[in-house]
Amino acid sequence: MIKNLIFDFGGVIIDIDPIRVGQSFRELGVKNIEKVHELAVSRGLYLDLEKGLITPAGFRNGMREVSGLKLTDEQIDYAWNSMIINFPRSRFDLLKQLKINYNVYLLSNTNEIHYNYFNQYAIDNLGVKCLDDFFTQCFYSHTMKMRKPDQEIYIKMLETGKINPSESLYIDDIEENIVTARGLGIHGIVHHSGEEVNQYFVEGWVRG
Repeated sequence: MIKNLIFDFGGVIIDIDPIRVGQSFRELGVKNIEKVHELAVSRGLYLDLEKGLITPAGFRNGMREVSGLKLTDEQIDYAWNSMIINFPRSRFDLLKQLKINYNVYLLSNTNEIHYNYFNQYAIDNLGVKCLDDFFTQCFYSHTMKMRKPDQEIYIKMLETGKINPSESLYIDDIEENIVTARGLGIHGIVHHSGEEVNQYFVEGWVRG
């Protein structure tokens, strides 16, 4: 009996395309974007931002260093947020409907820059005071200082939310994340590109 629904965000609820980040930085004059990306990875800029181990200011300064350009904060945020491409209204309508019958949770690897962007979008366009209003409770990597697929973030979520794993269904577009969840007794669905998350539900209920 499923009582708890746990959603990933990017690639499940909203549409993202990480390739666009490199394209946007190129448009801002960054040369050899592949090398810049390698340097950012080697310095841990992406992962540290996702874990909240560096501030947005620290991330922006790091990107200026690896790119060798005096990019403004606004330019860096623009390029970084360009991976976020679509907020399908039907999926947010689904969340509201599901919340009537289930506890609906969000478990997302994200960062403060992205969170501020999609939270403001939700306020401006989706009729809520905060993105979190769509969920019973939200668990973000940058505030928890841990990220998927590490088991610790799932355990912390289950403990904090008092969630019974055997009564829970988790949907994520990365198989490795689902493998970790299943290892803790959570039911899981790997969401594939091109599929629609609404297909797993009918009239607000999980399909049998």
